Amino acid sequence: MPYTVDIGRRRFFGLRGNLHVHTTESDGNASHLDLARIAGAAGLDFVIVTDHNVFRLGLDGWHGHTLLLVGEEVHDPERTPQSSHTLCLGIHEEVAHHGSDPQRLLDAVREQGGFAFLAHPFERDSASFLPEPNISWRDWSVTGYAGIELWNYMSEFKAALRNRAQAILYAYAPSLAISGPYRETLQKWDLLLQTRRVSIVGGSDAHGGTYRLGPIVRTVHPYSHLFRCVNTHALSVEPTNGDLAHDRALLYAALGHGSSFVGYERLAPVAGFAFWARAGESEAAMGETVCLKRAVELRITVPERALLRLVRDGQVVARSRGRELAFLTPRPGVYRAEAYRTHAGRARGWIFSNPIYVQA
Repeated sequence: MPYTVDIGRRRFFGLRGNLHVHTTESDGNASHLDLARIAGAAGLDFVIVTDHNVFRLGLDGWHGHTLLLVGEEVHDPERTPQSSHTLCLGIHEEVAHHGSDPQRLLDAVREQGGFAFLAHPFERDSASFLPEPNISWRDWSVTGYAGIELWNYMSEFKAALRNRAQAILYAYAPSLAISGPYRETLQKWDLLLQTRRVSIVGGSDAHGGTYRLGPIVRTVHPYSHLFRCVNTHALSVEPTNGDLAHDRALLYAALGHGSSFVGYERLAPVAGFAFWARAGESEAAMGETVCLKRAVELRITVPERALLRLVRDGQVVARSRGRELAFLTPRPGVYRAEAYRTHAGRARGWIFSNPIYVQA
């Protein structure tokens, strides 16, 4: 169910959801309706299907308390090595025929009034016994995308399986393999933010596949598990009302403009996270801009104790352990928040916010 959170002087409505999900229309193992049911059981407010080079119009809709939306993950299947997958959201016509030209693809999505995120922009090579290619983004000269997929759960998981012993261990204890977005992805995001607005989402890349390693056969990451891991929380000043057109536009506006954050909910619930800036009488939340007066105050609050970090232009400028961080500065810049919690003796990424843009 949607929740409310007070951010500064405003009340926002939070929608918890999972995107970058595959069905039997491509290489997943559940139908759209099955996914909506599983997402509802996991307590998700929305789930966004992005099958490979397949777009199905007319399947958007509410299923109980869960909003099912359909986009598309587009790539060029003839490209070697495979590369540059794009999550296309808010479209109403097929765009896969533009897969061989990433810039034309992004233009086509925008012409439909949609927006796009660069999927798993940095991947790492998998072990030789895994038939999993490195599908990093390699066309960084393109323009017109809304943002990047900062944290792809399955990309991180498959790269953690360096040998068969680890594969067996992590198949039964997957949380041991998950620690957060890749450092190179965070660094690239910070570089991009110096030139333009770039929003983030987190994706599960859920397929619900069954894997075999010798005599062991196991569905390693069922949808029901992934829908409780890396989720994206969208924030809106207006609640959903059950009208499909209204609620779809509300959610897509929040995701496209960065009024959202990414949370790894296996560590702890993240609903209630807040990050905002105040300069004089003006306030800004995630995805918004505030004009600097003499100084700007930035605040982070989290629902559970954590290591909090405030990042400005790619550099950590403040740290705190607990549930709050407050920082006063006279400097403009692009500010974002991070939170880490300890699991199995190791600090792991928990929450990553979209930026607040502080202008002089």
